[in-house]
Amino acid sequence: MPKFSTPSRYLKYSDLVDEHDTIFTIASYAQEEIGQRKEKRWVVYFHETDLGLVLNATNGKAVTKACGTDEMDDWKGKPISLYIKDDVEFQGDIVSAIRVRVKAPGLDKAL
Repeated sequence: MPKFSTPSRYLKYSDLVDEHDTIFTIASYAQEEIGQRKEKRWVVYFHETDLGLVLNATNGKAVTKACGTDEMDDWKGKPISLYIKDDVEFQGDIVSAIRVRVKAPGLDKAL
């Protein structure tokens, strides 16, 4: 049975496959006004989808670690792995959310 939803320019956890990570390649980034309060937040965009990922502090730090730098221009062309975490606390509730794997996809551990 279909569920009601409204169109969005940003990725939601329901846009990802729950069974495994989804790998996206960073194409660009922008600072945008998000939400009803119009807070300025960083958003990364990908080659594989038109939807952006709004970076909260947790995901922003994870992208920085996965890409090996906090220089956002250096993120372009880097793959990151997104997954669904089902036990994120948000405004007093436990919800599902998108998270970024700190380990960059396709990289083996250093010997």
